[in-house]
Amino acid sequence: MHLNMVRIQIEDANLEIMARIVKAASHKYNCDVEIDFSNGVRKVVFMGDEEMKPYIAGEVLDIFESKEGDACSHQ
Repeated sequence: MHLNMVRIQIEDANLEIMARIVKAASHKYNCDVEIDFSNGVRKVVFMGDEEMKPYIAGEVLDIFESKEGDACSHQ
């Protein structure tokens, strides 16, 4: 290992947070997401109408899009 390398530890926290956001959005479409990130398990299972997946994905993407006038929006 080189002395100038930075050690990076990859964690599942971001994946679990995203899964929980998808779970919340899926409830709007009468669907659900089973999440299990315990003991090293990474289980995310969609339950519901498969045709609703694009709408749920759109809801989630909309959360992260910059809106005009947002403090984070740089144009």
